[in-house]
Amino acid sequence: MNLLTLCGSLRERSSNKAMLQAFGRLAEARGIAVCHWEAVAELPHFNPDDDTEIVAAAVGRLRGAVNAADCVVISTPEYAHALPGSFKNALDWLVSDPAFAGKPVAILYAERGRTWAVDSLQEVLRTMSARVVEGAVVGLALGSNETTDEAILGRADLCAGLKRCLDTLVGTGGKS
Repeated sequence: MNLLTLCGSLRERSSNKAMLQAFGRLAEARGIAVCHWEAVAELPHFNPDDDTEIVAAAVGRLRGAVNAADCVVISTPEYAHALPGSFKNALDWLVSDPAFAGKPVAILYAERGRTWAVDSLQEVLRTMSARVVEGAVVGLALGSNETTDEAILGRADLCAGLKRCLDTLVGTGGKS
């Protein structure tokens, strides 16, 4: 199984990146190949006029990573009650690519009250015909200092949440 992680944060010490790295370590321990895609900042602004057979190299790399994956795990912060614009831009570049159609997707998020970004993300993924896996949308109650995979894996409750998400996603067999 090939698993792709997509991080919606541009921050170097991001709790979202840390969750995905921790998830990736758990997946790799089970023999699952993991690709972490963290190049949101490299993408040009989405313009439908530029969404042709020949696209910017960064867009091609993103689409290639999605095409190569059997399943996708996404983690993104929330800004102003929505997805960060940079991550929405990345998703916009994928809308016309059929790779997400039916692809199993898990969502990890930092549990801090409301979930506007998660709700927005799920709506965008539905538009893209992705299959958000029931039981694989997991909120973790992270502390402000938990911005490394080691810190997250060091807490039994967080590790258990990641393992449940992984078990659920693996249960799909990575099949659409």
